[in-house]
Amino acid sequence: MTDAQLYAVWGWSLVVAAVVVVLAAILLIAILLVARRILAHGGQALAAAEAIAEDTKIIWKLDDTNQLAEEVLEAATHIEERGGHVAGTLQGDRAASGGGTV
Repeated sequence: MTDAQLYAVWGWSLVVAAVVVVLAAILLIAILLVARRILAHGGQALAAAEAIAEDTKIIWKLDDTNQLAEEVLEAATHIEERGGHVAGTLQGDRAASGGGTV
């Protein structure tokens, strides 16, 4: 191999190496930009998830609301029963004393 051929091979090898380095740099920059975009979208997703969690906290309190509603229903039923007994007793007393209707 002559010196001219050796320099030609060396020159082409240098060009190929430079192209490979440039392509690798472009790929690394593209990966960096995509990673930054993923990070930004991840931050947006986290903010949305926190907002959803805040908005749905009330659902977890629904069990407490249901229990309280049951207690109110029991109290109302008890009042209705006692009121019926009192009304029946009052009607019986009025009927026994010769009074009119209620």
